[in-house]
Amino acid sequence: MKISSQLLTALAGAALALPSVLRADVKPGGNEFFENKIRPILVSSCYPCHSSQATKLKGGLSVEYRESLLKGGDNGAAIVPGNPDASLLIKAVRYGDPDLQMPPRGKKLSEEQIADLVTWVKMGAPDTRVLAKSANTVWSKERRDHWAFKPIKNPPIPEVQDTNWVANPVDSFILARLEKENMKPSPAADKRTLIRRATYDLTGLPPTPDEVQAFVDDHSPDAYPKLVDRLLATPEYGERWGRYWLDTARYADTKGDIKQNEDVPLFPYAWTYRDYVVRSFNEDKPFNRFVVEQIAADKLAPGKDRETLAALGFLALGPRFNDNKNDIYNDRIDVVCKGFLGLTVTCARCHDHKFDPIPQKDYYSLRGIFDSSVEPAEEPMIEAPKMTTEYTEFLHERNTLNQEIAQDQMELKAKRGMKGDKKDIRKDINDYRRQIARLELTNMAAPACATVLYDSSKPHDSPVFIRGEAENKGDMAPRRFLEILSAPSRPVFAYGSGRLELANAIISPYNPLTSRVLVNRVWLHHFGEGIVTTPDDFGNQSDPPSHPELLDYLAITFMKEGWSIKKLHRLIMLSSTYQQSSANNPRYAQIDPQNRLLWRANIHRLEFEAVRDSVLAIGGQLDLTVGGRPVRLDLGEGGFSHRRTLYGMIDRRNLPELYSQFDFANPDITTGKRYETTVPQQSLFMMNNPLVVELSRKLVNQEDFDELKTEEARIKFLYERIFQRDPTDVEIKLGLNFIDESPDTEAISADARQKAKQQRQEKANPNNRKNGGRAMSMINLGPNQIRAIGKWTKYAHALLQTNEAIFIN
Repeated sequence: MKISSQLLTALAGAALALPSVLRADVKPGGNEFFENKIRPILVSSCYPCHSSQATKLKGGLSVEYRESLLKGGDNGAAIVPGNPDASLLIKAVRYGDPDLQMPPRGKKLSEEQIADLVTWVKMGAPDTRVLAKSANTVWSKERRDHWAFKPIKNPPIPEVQDTNWVANPVDSFILARLEKENMKPSPAADKRTLIRRATYDLTGLPPTPDEVQAFVDDHSPDAYPKLVDRLLATPEYGERWGRYWLDTARYADTKGDIKQNEDVPLFPYAWTYRDYVVRSFNEDKPFNRFVVEQIAADKLAPGKDRETLAALGFLALGPRFNDNKNDIYNDRIDVVCKGFLGLTVTCARCHDHKFDPIPQKDYYSLRGIFDSSVEPAEEPMIEAPKMTTEYTEFLHERNTLNQEIAQDQMELKAKRGMKGDKKDIRKDINDYRRQIARLELTNMAAPACATVLYDSSKPHDSPVFIRGEAENKGDMAPRRFLEILSAPSRPVFAYGSGRLELANAIISPYNPLTSRVLVNRVWLHHFGEGIVTTPDDFGNQSDPPSHPELLDYLAITFMKEGWSIKKLHRLIMLSSTYQQSSANNPRYAQIDPQNRLLWRANIHRLEFEAVRDSVLAIGGQLDLTVGGRPVRLDLGEGGFSHRRTLYGMIDRRNLPELYSQFDFANPDITTGKRYETTVPQQSLFMMNNPLVVELSRKLVNQEDFDELKTEEARIKFLYERIFQRDPTDVEIKLGLNFIDESPDTEAISADARQKAKQQRQEKANPNNRKNGGRAMSMINLGPNQIRAIGKWTKYAHALLQTNEAIFIN
């Protein structure tokens, strides 16, 4: 599709500036990645020959410290940080050179381990061991007195000079810092910018032209508060903010690496956890209750609502690490501690934490909790089945597969002790189990179930694994909460596994982290950056908060207001700080280039989900059905699903390349803040993807567009829907030039127009939830009457490719 170079040049010049591209070798979370992924490989596979443990250092190479890896051995440096292909270590583990293969003698690392080493070198080879010599000073008084471990204080509201700008206490804290630096906030954003910002922030979708116009025309003093309240009450709010939490919960519909003939790759009921999260946000479930349910829903009074059992997917839906139970427990400790506490506790798996006052024994106190929790053989139902013909057929099909499994198991039992290969029988059993999982996932008559944990019949403490080695056991670690967050008389957990006691310790008002971490996550998604820039790490490695008193004020207020996230949104969004324009100030940009003081609104790019959903919504094709089983996003009418991207199938082992190109959260780890990169593939998606091209066509096939008589009116129509604003005179002129230069290939016969009008009249239904009131009636022609990619389609497509379409001003 050719686009006028004049148009694109002008649009690019008027569009928002792209953010700087992140360097590929700068990645947050490097220390945790090293501790969880790399250190275990080095200890088990490299230390025997290349450390002080070896009788003789092979090849003159030690891998005990980063310095020794950089120094290398007889063949030179073992690693080149940032460049895996130039690193001898990577060359050796890949077995590409028959003369350089490590570990030797056929003990090649798994593909997953090799990939982890490659990722580590790409990250710059972060390594906590460089501080080993100073380990005794790690927990100095300064580290124990780190700001995040101190009690939350209720700070006084600062006095400011410009009291007229202050809409609520949030502004007082922001303005006090600005005035201290002799700076002023930016003017308020115009109403069109504000409704676009607020609607995307709370729903992940663009406002409709009618919604924009209604807000612009509402001159009442509470017009904006009414807008915020309306958006918070929409079902789309829970989908938008639920997705943020799913990033934190490392949500996926599959298990990742499994034993191929011994396990099933699917989590057939993962979607019930996703729907639980969306429902919890829409209901404004108190966050402290949300925490408890996700750790110990099975320990709460059952009541009538069994759907809360789905909350345990937070723990149970993590990666399976080839069924390595110690890695599974490690993952559960990680998601709980990062997700709720903002602490990297898993760095204490092999030794005391190098930076934070978390002894190794604390890690194994938590390990005992999860080692005392088990997954049932069959997921519990959370809804009563509907006694329909379809349900009867589902039961028959599942029972048939179960009978096949039972017969094979009997045959396997009969052959016990006999010679012969039994692999084929085991493979058949696992194949049947996979068919059952697929049936439960895809059959709409299958009743919803929950992926859960229960307490084991014999809860027990865990021994400390010396150097993280399971076979090298040390002292027992009683099940209890982290020492640094507990009172001196730290109780030992005695109620079952201890999960409920752990949850209660996390939500205790005396715990200084939970509310701080949550309000920081919410602030991050409203402003593009958190008050603390590392949302998953509030420990000593984090940068200090930009506004520590504001962070505590928000945390205190959040708890006082019943842990209500919707009230927190309202407090933040009704502030003058949030409503600023993003106008630049060159002098301020020199003083505060990262805008940490918030002297203007940040410009930020939409996430992949919001980009894709927006294209569907603008084209009038978005299916707003809430909840349900996952779908393939590349299947459906027109070659793509019309569901919100939230409902797309997430396969840990086969994540679509498009997801990674748009910086989608890694479903293997907690992701409080996605990386943001700018790569050509993102532009190519907007330029060439059938979804974008087809929906550009759908946009100009809408009845309202088709009936417009002038080209100026049509240009205005497209600007209102794509940018939620009117075009300038210059933009209208550019659009007219583009249309004049483009060939007219869009002629439609009078009969075709009449047929389309009849279809519109038959199908028009403003209450149709499927299109959420956003869809205009479509011209639905036969295959021989479909419009070619004409000039208006090209023009709409060009507008969708601009920065303004995918950035929030």
